[in-house]
Amino acid sequence: MKRTVYIFIGLVFCTSLAFSAAADRPLRESGKEAGLILDLQKVSLGTLANVEQRRQYMSTVQLEKQRIQNFTLNMVYDNAYSIYKQGDYQRAAELSDVILSIDPSMTKAQTLSNTATKMATYGTISESEILDMKYDEAINLYKQGRLIESQSKFEEILVLNPNEEDAKEWIKRIDADLVKIHTRRGYYAYKQGDYQEALNQWYNVLMIKKEDPTLTAKIAEVENLIKKDEHQKALDKAFDYYSKGRLVDAYKEFNKAQEIQPSEQQTQKFIVQLKEEIANNYYNAGNRAYNEKRYNSAIANWKEAQKWGYNKRDILLLVKNAEKAKNAPVAKATEKADTAKKEDKKGSSSNEEIPNVLPVASKTQEKDQTSSSPASIPSNKDSSAETIPAVTTEVEGDEFPTQTIVEKSPTRVSEAARQASIKRYRYGLAAFSEGNYEKAKEEWQAALNLNPENSDAALGLKRVEEKYSNR
Repeated sequence: MKRTVYIFIGLVFCTSLAFSAAADRPLRESGKEAGLILDLQKVSLGTLANVEQRRQYMSTVQLEKQRIQNFTLNMVYDNAYSIYKQGDYQRAAELSDVILSIDPSMTKAQTLSNTATKMATYGTISESEILDMKYDEAINLYKQGRLIESQSKFEEILVLNPNEEDAKEWIKRIDADLVKIHTRRGYYAYKQGDYQEALNQWYNVLMIKKEDPTLTAKIAEVENLIKKDEHQKALDKAFDYYSKGRLVDAYKEFNKAQEIQPSEQQTQKFIVQLKEEIANNYYNAGNRAYNEKRYNSAIANWKEAQKWGYNKRDILLLVKNAEKAKNAPVAKATEKADTAKKEDKKGSSSNEEIPNVLPVASKTQEKDQTSSSPASIPSNKDSSAETIPAVTTEVEGDEFPTQTIVEKSPTRVSEAARQASIKRYRYGLAAFSEGNYEKAKEEWQAALNLNPENSDAALGLKRVEEKYSNR
């Protein structure tokens, strides 16, 4: 019997395809069959050159395959229901079971299968009796407050008898109850500050009540609040990293904040300024390494500076000079060895014995090497403001001097003064980022007066002094 059913499904499927092919208009425009077959003539797939294109193509194929399956199974279900209404319960049950073997999530096929099986098995039970039992069960579930289960039972009644008006009214009543419950829970979560839970509840309302301008406006408001909160948390974390000298981490957090609120121009300004500061720090680290004759470290730091936006032409020139300076001792040693060989040959010709001399770098060479510093390297403008780790490619002495944290004796500061100090520090940070160093100095000094332990404000004052000293 099942083999016959599968053959029937195949015939239905083939008939539907033949019908669509014979139509004068594309299948996507033909009523309930809309979207069944992908019109490949309207899609330019081109050459599937990469993995992403192949993934998208396969996703499209799977989507169309699912649409075809859903359409076919619904046609088979309509036929099974028609057979059920004719009283052939055994065939209706078998056909429904075939549908469920392909798509177990099709609830109406499950309902039809269960009902048809009961009626085919017992024989004496009627459809009206089954409907009455389901009706009683649905009412009992509603009285127990199990609204979702109750609604499912009423929907089963409509599967068997789509014209059952009482079941339709009960479904509307349960929908109204669910709307009230989810709305109330949403407002409660909103008052508690749990905005995500409020959104979850209100989205449940919109799934039932498709149009609700008041609720839609409230959802937009809460989504905006969540974005602002996430944006502020990212900013606070970025400022905290910045105050501790962790500039690269601060840069990453500022970018996160920018992704949350792309229209926030102040954040974009912070990002640009911080990127420039990181590039300058790497540049200055390269200069110091060069002056200390640590040429590999100098080159590595300059290349990092270029990655962060420093002028490429300047970096290439500096790297070239460093490579030349690095190879200078070898070239001089080679030249000296060649000279010694020539002298040796000259001495041999005059029958004079000259001891072999190994090329050893003299103090004069070291002096020459030290004086090979390129004139194009400026002095370190922000050397004390260096707060990112230098790139080290060789063991040649110390890199950046690490910031030493000195423990101060505890000072009694009220919580109010501490919070006020933090606020003034942030005002100063905003002014500093805008280039208003006088205002930044004023705010940071006020923050330090409120709380002498505010190390961030102290570091900020130091930065301002360096800016002024380099003008």
